[in-house]
Amino acid sequence: MDIIQSMKLKEVQQKNTLMIIIMGITLLVGFIVAVADSATSTAYVYGGELIVATSLYFIFQKLLKKPFVLAYLLVIIFYATNIVFILLVGASYTVFLIVIFISIFAAIQMNHKVFYTGFVVGLIALATNYIVMDKENEVMMQLFQYSALLFLLVGAIFHVLIRLSNKQMQQLAELLHASEQDSLEKANQKDFVEKSITNVLEKISQVNDQLQKNVHTQNNLNATIQEISQASQSQAEQISDISNATNDTRQNIDIVEQTSQHLYNESTEASKLTLAGKEKMDILNENNQVLEKTIGELSRSFVELTEKIKETNGFADTIKEITEQTNLLALNASIEAARAGEAGKGFAVVADEIRKLADLTGETAEKITSNLTALNQTNESAVAQMDKSMQNFVVGIETSDEVTGYFENLTSTIGTLNDALLNFSHLAKEVQEQSNGVDASTNDLAAIIEEASASLEEMSVTITSLTESNQELATLLDDALEDSEKLKQEF
Repeated sequence: MDIIQSMKLKEVQQKNTLMIIIMGITLLVGFIVAVADSATSTAYVYGGELIVATSLYFIFQKLLKKPFVLAYLLVIIFYATNIVFILLVGASYTVFLIVIFISIFAAIQMNHKVFYTGFVVGLIALATNYIVMDKENEVMMQLFQYSALLFLLVGAIFHVLIRLSNKQMQQLAELLHASEQDSLEKANQKDFVEKSITNVLEKISQVNDQLQKNVHTQNNLNATIQEISQASQSQAEQISDISNATNDTRQNIDIVEQTSQHLYNESTEASKLTLAGKEKMDILNENNQVLEKTIGELSRSFVELTEKIKETNGFADTIKEITEQTNLLALNASIEAARAGEAGKGFAVVADEIRKLADLTGETAEKITSNLTALNQTNESAVAQMDKSMQNFVVGIETSDEVTGYFENLTSTIGTLNDALLNFSHLAKEVQEQSNGVDASTNDLAAIIEEASASLEEMSVTITSLTESNQELATLLDDALEDSEKLKQEF
């Protein structure tokens, strides 16, 4: 609307300038003619009117900046001067022409109010001229009639023209207003698009940064899984060593059981062969010494087995910690995927699979721990029995020494030895059965660890594939960021 008002103001100023020029030329010509005809009063009227009109132009147009008021004043002064001229000089033929000319002059502004003001004052001027003129003069009467008719026709014509002009101006104002509104809407749309692009750029940048962090985290997770896989392979090797040691122990137990049975048979034979007791006792002492060494080796094997089992317990705890960390990483990955929205759905699925695999690993670790606990209890029982057997062997050796010194008590001592050897044979069988159980549990543990290692390798491959996908997504986001920057620059 400011543009429309400015255009109207400028148009009024230009029309005022045109009116003052026309009025000035007209009054100046009238002043010159009056001076030439020595019409002093007429010259004063024209000269005064010219001075007043010029003064009003500079006051209202230049100083007060009210050009709309000036248009009314110029029309009124022009007509008022003619009325004054009629009252001073009297009616004349030229007044009718001047009135019609002034009506055209009033239409320059193409403003209804200005034109109607001039039209009313023109009618007053015509009426004044009619009143003052000589009504007996037929020429004057005819000229009055023609002038009045022409004045009315000019008024009607300019009424229509001014109306059409105002409609056009109104349409132009509406078009300008619509154009201005359209410009404002386009400016608002431009601001909105720029803000939207800026927000998109910021969000893409944030997603890209978060994606880079995810890629870095996945690389770290992949490295951790590689370490866990290597540790699992190492555990599998250690379990294999434990299995081999268990097999060796079982073979030693078989030897012990066979030796116990042999000693029992020999002791029975010694009872029957009392005369050869001394020689048999020496053999028994030698066998007892061998058996003592064998039991010592067996005891050391059990100690080593105990250490390996404790170490395996530590590995099971490590697997639990790794499972908890994997669960935590899967939870964090699920949270980050939820934050990423649509772009993180694929990663959320992978994170859920990682969590399931971590749960499976945790359950497996619990089974391993349970089996190792049972193995610990069995091993402790075997060690206790071995200690007891060692004590019995010590007693047997002492008894053998006493038998050597007191051969006369050989029968009763051999009977005691037979009982001890019988108990040892039963114990050897129990240890043999327990050793078979340890071997089976160790094999199961090795199979579980191998399965966990294979699962970790599959997880590593999955995370590697996910990392590559995230890197491709990061590249696409970089391209989108560049395209958005170009779009923003175009706007």
